[in-house]
Amino acid sequence: MALIRPALIAGLIYLGYIVAFPDYVGTAYHVFVLSLIAGGAVGVYFLKKILDLGEGTVKILIEIAFIVLVAIFVGYTMPQKSNRAPLEQWAAGLRPTRSDARRGFSRIGIDPEGAIASRAVDLFPKR
Repeated sequence: MALIRPALIAGLIYLGYIVAFPDYVGTAYHVFVLSLIAGGAVGVYFLKKILDLGEGTVKILIEIAFIVLVAIFVGYTMPQKSNRAPLEQWAAGLRPTRSDARRGFSRIGIDPEGAIASRAVDLFPKR
């Protein structure tokens, strides 16, 4: 569980960026990011084992730091057709909408009208 939790949460953050900002480009970038997430999760796991931290808040803080770093890295480096990273678009006031989420799910091969995807799409504003 100590290895799966940070990898799963970081993967969900990456999936969130892919769905919310579907105008991404660059296959090599996405392969690199997925490798970075997998390698980083393994690194976090071994760091906690090497330091032998036991059951404490330091273990959770290490995982949280990894997750925050993944969110910031992907948010500021994911290439977009607009040449503005997702967090730059967010800072400029551009918010993802339901149509963006539908396009994002379609782009990764998930039916946006499916059971889970439609619930995720409903989390976005209609605008």
